[in-house]
This record gives sequence, C-alpha cells and structure tokens, in this order.
Amino acid sequence: MTGTERKEDGEDVKKEEGEPKTDDGEDKKSKDEECAASEHKDKFNPSAYLDCFYKSASEDTAMQIVLFFLPGILYRLPEKVRTVLDLGAGPTVYLPIALRQRAESIYTSDYAPANRDTLISWIENRSTFDWDNVCKWIANIEASMETGKQMQEKTRKLMRAVLDVNVHESPVVQSVVWKEKDSTPVPEKFQVVSTVFCLEYSCETLEGYFRAVRSACSLIEDGGYLIQGGVLDATTYNFGGKTFRCHRLKQAHILESLKANGMGTTAEQGYKFITHDDIFLLVSKKI
Repeated sequence: MTGTERKEDGEDVKKEEGEPKTDDGEDKKSKDEECAASEHKDKFNPSAYLDCFYKSASEDTAMQIVLFFLPGILYRLPEKVRTVLDLGAGPTVYLPIALRQRAESIYTSDYAPANRDTLISWIENRSTFDWDNVCKWIANIEASMETGKQMQEKTRKLMRAVLDVNVHESPVVQSVVWKEKDSTPVPEKFQVVSTVFCLEYSCETLEGYFRAVRSACSLIEDGGYLIQGGVLDATTYNFGGKTFRCHRLKQAHILESLKANGMGTTAEQGYKFITHDDIFLLVSKKI
C-alpha cells in the first residue's frame, strides 16, 4: 500500500499535490476516518485507492520512485524466474507487468476480499480501471516499444492464481480464490516473493512487522529472492476519506528482520538497498 505519509513529533507532513483543504485551511485528511491496520480487510476501497494513486504514475511520488528504480532491482534476478508471488498486492498489477519478461508463472494475492476481486477482474480482462498510463511509464523506463495493451495481455497469460493471504497467521496462504485452470498447481514456496507497500502497512508495531517479514520469507525457496519496497518513517497513509495507521519503519528494522530470516544483507550475499525521499526498494537472496 502507498499514500501520503504523516510523521510524528513535529516533523513535516507530506501532502499529495492538490490535497483538499477545509475552509479554515486545515488539511482535509484531519477529518478522515482513522482506521487500524487490521481494518484493511473490510474498509479498504480498491477503486478509491487506484483513482488516488495510480490513474497516472505521476500522481504519486512514491509510485514514481518505485517504478524508476524497479528495473535496476529486477536486473539482479535470474534471467528467467520460474515462480513469482506478489504478496499483498492490494488491487495493483504493476509488479506482474514489470516482471512479464522474466517470470514464467505469476501468482498474486491480498488480505482484503475487495482487492482480490479487483485482481481477478483485471486478469479476466474486465477491469474498470485503466492501467495504460502506468504501463506507458514502465515502458518508458524499460525503453520498450510495447503498448500498454500488449504489456497487459502478455502479463495476463502468465497469471496462475489469486490467493487469500494473511502475513499475521499460519499458514500465510489461507486459500486459493482463483486459478487459471483447475489443474494449476500452487507452490508452497516461490522463487521470488515481491511485496511493496505491504508489510509495514499490515501492522502497527515492531513485533507485527517482524512477524510479517517472517511470513514473507517463509514463502521463499532456498536460494530465492525477496523484493521489498515501502516507506520509512511513515505512521499513516490516507485516501478516499480514510487514514490507515501503520508501523513506523526504520532501516534498522529491515536489516534485523532480514538477518533473522536467513536473508542476505550484504552485496556479497545478493543484497541491494535503494532509497530516495524515504521510499525504499530492496532485493535480498535467501542464503
């Protein structure tokens, strides 16, 4: 998940361009309904989220940064990847699209039923949201000549299943809600697990974050890879009249949790960490 970040202790509040104001000049988000991280399941509105952050990649700074640095992260993966799980994808499909040239089989997932329904709608080519602008942004960074339609069609052919997941329960994969075919297998572990704007937004405590990372890493094959992205120092994000609380993530938390779960944290171990304006992306190899 992504969105406007709010910082505590008198630090600056980051606002989206054009964020509405009240008549007295106060931020409209101060009147948002405040929600716990656990309320994503029932209170997350996929359409409002996509309209707020993904109508154009230029709508959200975090999205711009992630898309700009993502090709450099993916370059560190094997040329061909057998299986990919996009863990906690929300209603988004930009990661599968960015992985379409490397992945042979892609699985996507989320905690919220409404998000899973949105993912299925896109896979079945009946989505009401237009991903073309984001595809153009990705194609420009890749120097690809493909159209948005071509990029999405290629990606749809790689989608194998949509999973119901919960990174705070065991098993992490709760059920399979959609499969390409009845005979399509769903691996217990994947060669690559990607999770962007998810783990720190799934909880509000350091203990919860460590549990979420442990769950994500448990789904990675030995010698496989974790792609993780998110926001440092954010305590909330907001859209569509709701503000969701989250864990205030520090880089030290990331390193500690990766080490605790057998993931590389040095360049020699296949680790790369990129950050800009508190937005980060990393790739880590399971050792």
